[in-house]
Amino acid sequence: MEKELINKLSAITEEEKRLLSGGKINSRDYAVGDGFSINAARLKGGEPYVFQRPHTRFAPFPEHTHNFVEMVTVVGGSLTHIIDGREIHLDTGDILIMNKHVSHSVNRADSCDLGINIIMSDEFFLDISHELSGTVFEDFAGENAKKDGAPMYLHFRTNGQKQIENIIENLLFELTEYTPDNTVMTRMVALLFKYLSLKSKKLLLYSTKSYTPEERRKNEIKEYIFSSYRTASLAELSKICHLSTPYLSKVISEYFGKSFKELLIDERMKRAKELVLKSDMPISKIIEVVGYENESYFHREFKKRYNQSPLVMRRHQ
Repeated sequence: MEKELINKLSAITEEEKRLLSGGKINSRDYAVGDGFSINAARLKGGEPYVFQRPHTRFAPFPEHTHNFVEMVTVVGGSLTHIIDGREIHLDTGDILIMNKHVSHSVNRADSCDLGINIIMSDEFFLDISHELSGTVFEDFAGENAKKDGAPMYLHFRTNGQKQIENIIENLLFELTEYTPDNTVMTRMVALLFKYLSLKSKKLLLYSTKSYTPEERRKNEIKEYIFSSYRTASLAELSKICHLSTPYLSKVISEYFGKSFKELLIDERMKRAKELVLKSDMPISKIIEVVGYENESYFHREFKKRYNQSPLVMRRHQ
């Protein structure tokens, strides 16, 4: 992560100066009414959609709830959260995502311990909910939407995952340097959650939900197609899943109602559509980038899904 951004995020705040002088966390700085339920509007001075706030250091943070979804990403040092008596140790690169029903406290953090809280309103989370269907976030989002939903949280270890690190850096840069654009924020967080879900078998350390072997296998298949769509093959996936090719083919059809080939074409066409609409890349190059050599076959499949050619789609966007 860029040093300039780290320096800006780790600057000592006025509250932290008071804590270094012997002061204590004042719940009135965070909460409205009785109890210690952090209110996003209180923090931001209005009704926020999504924003970032560095975790307060130099004092233990008392047990509290909040009226928003909170994503904690540790960009330096470490943090320890306590949820329902369980210590959750977050190292650099870890991500902890809690719905609004979670009650938690945080042990004292020192100057080198930099955790960034990305705060997402109910409205924001509702806007990305359609992206979460069938992912590890589906139940999480469902419980968050309920008035008395179950507390749920997910702990991911993402250190070394360059795609995820880049999204986090871009997200923090956007939230720190500019007035956040709601559309940009929605797309970036949805993409981050997509990667976290697809790689959950490798990255998810703990969840308040236990995932069945079938759910984990389904995510493994989706992760493979999402990350390897250019060169993916059923034979390679069968080795990853330690299943015979015929049996895996049957499993995929049962899970998704589509064959491996159909899932792969869907992913390639989706990527192609994004490039058609969001880049100036020549169509011939797009065909190559998404993994095709036969241009006629690509055009036929593209038109079958979108009822128009790539060039017509680009002209009329």
